[in-house]
Formats: sequence, structure tokens, C-alpha cells
Amino acid sequence: MDVLVIGRNAEVLETVKEGLIARGITVDGTTAAERASIDFDARDFAVVAFGGGVGSPLRETLKSEFKRQNPGVILLDTFASVAVRHITAALHGDTGNRELTARFEISEDDGSYFLHLDLKKECDVSVEAYHAKNGFHGTTLGRGCLPAGPFVFRIHEQQIYDGLNIILVTLGRTEFYVHRIER
Repeated sequence: MDVLVIGRNAEVLETVKEGLIARGITVDGTTAAERASIDFDARDFAVVAFGGGVGSPLRETLKSEFKRQNPGVILLDTFASVAVRHITAALHGDTGNRELTARFEISEDDGSYFLHLDLKKECDVSVEAYHAKNGFHGTTLGRGCLPAGPFVFRIHEQQIYDGLNIILVTLGRTEFYVHRIER
């Protein structure tokens, strides 16, 4: 089996699984996140993907358990809107290798968030914010081609909602960075 997807919403989980199967990827999934490390063994998977609905500290506990089972497994934080692309990229080794950036950080200062990138070479950059309020809704905060060098992007306080927010940064078309903000 290639991928285990752990999510909270059965309909979303099935949609992600169908998208992966359509790409020839073998996949299993569960919405019983609390039992995932008992019901599944990470040695059976190349990637274990955690959907946005699986909050911490459960997510961190599961990651520790899966790494104990299989130190080589790829653990991926993702969410429905980009999960198929994100998981496919991880299987092909296109995530985790920072080909386009030497630094990805998001810091908070007085309610606003600051995205820090050190781009290794010119590339297309997209910054999107998703929030889990009556389903995931996304907004493009910025998009463009940036030159190599340091880059700071401000995410204003009013662009972050109460509850779960996910910041997705896409470099080129295959390098993804996900940052969770829970308020």
C-alpha cells in the first residue's frame, strides 16, 4: 500500500482516496484517528497523510507512533483542497526537498503573521489561507513570480479566523508548505 490518509470527514476522505486511486496510487484511510496507530502499521505505507481535521495533540501522538513503527515513513500534514496533489508530490519525492527555498517560517507578531522565505531561485509563489468555518474555504492572499532572495509576506490579523486556519504556500507547482494556525 502506498498511502494511509487519516481524516475526520468520511465524504472528504473518500474524495481524496478516489483522487489518489485515479492516479494509480494504492490508498487506505480512516476517520477513526484515535485508533489509527492501532488499526494500521506504518511499515505498510510510504506516506501517512493527516487531514486538517486531525488536531494536535492527537496528530503529534500519531506521528510519534507511526515513526516508531517505521522510521522511513513520510508524515504529511495536508488538507482536502490540495491533498491529492500534495500526497502525489510526496510519493514522487517532490516534498521535503527544499529545491526552491532554503527557509520557510511563519511567525506571529501582535496578531498578524509573517511568512519568511529565502528563495534559492526565481519561481512562482502562491500564498493561500484556508479556514475551517462551515467547511474549508480558501482565499488567495498573494501570487506572483519572485526573484531569488529573502521574501517576507504579511498575513493581516483580519485574514485569520477563529478556529483552524491553514496557510498553504506553493512554490513552482510541486513544492508545498503547510502551516496550521489554531485560534
